[in-house]
Amino acid sequence: MTEKAGTGVAVLDEAVLEALGQLQGKYDAEFVARIITMFMETALVLLTRLKDGIVNRDLIALHHASHELKSCSATIGAYALAARCAALELIAREGHPPNPDFWIGAIGIEYRRVEAALIARLAGRELVAADRSDETAGPILYREKTR
Repeated sequence: MTEKAGTGVAVLDEAVLEALGQLQGKYDAEFVARIITMFMETALVLLTRLKDGIVNRDLIALHHASHELKSCSATIGAYALAARCAALELIAREGHPPNPDFWIGAIGIEYRRVEAALIARLAGRELVAADRSDETAGPILYREKTR
């Protein structure tokens, strides 16, 4: 699990992404990268809808956006973000206007933690791929200077 330094709170359960990568029997890193990319793109749209729903006190829009972001977050193992969204979903479903500053801040911070963990995972994958491509290219005995 990816944790925020010093907190012990899991940002991302990486075992979930590993399991998603194994869906077809053999681990598919490219598939996991696509899932991560789709999550981040979708989350940005949903975060905008959440913020609009909170600011405009549109409980129906807020309920839908928080529900969707909760589901997407849980699917990739971002359980703390999913829990924040679930709490906001419940507030909206019960018809209580939320405290805008608290919820925009809390969900925004948690999303940024998840986003950072996902970007780090993608960057690590790219670094490993680059390292492996050097191994398969064979030794470089002579390199010409290019101008």
